[in-house]
Amino acid sequence: MNMPSTLMNFVDALTLELINMPDEQVLEGKDVAELQASAQALLKSARAEAGRRRLAAAKSGVAALRSKPATSKVPVLNVSVAEARQFIAQAQNDSRYTLAARKLGEMPDEEVLRLYLQMKRLEDTGNGDGGV
Repeated sequence: MNMPSTLMNFVDALTLELINMPDEQVLEGKDVAELQASAQALLKSARAEAGRRRLAAAKSGVAALRSKPATSKVPVLNVSVAEARQFIAQAQNDSRYTLAARKLGEMPDEEVLRLYLQMKRLEDTGNGDGGV
């Protein structure tokens, strides 16, 4: 038997033994309120540590993105809102894009340009089959 399955068998047996054990024997005379407070403190500490780790990972990801040189071939200033609207209207019939329930006529100009740039970036990365 390999090590992980041996360990899992041990954990399963220990868990079953603890489940079948009377509460008094498990607690061995310890104060229930004190144990609950200790467990809550441990859980709070674990949540805080998980939050710190997620924040550190997010900061690292942002720093990596910011340090990455901009290599986009998207012509940011060379497109008008009308051209962007026309491009998006044509893309609504393109199977490479999923433009779920977008009402192009009701979209503000900023949103049209943002969506256009996002779609162009997808095309540039060769990932034009994703949902937008």
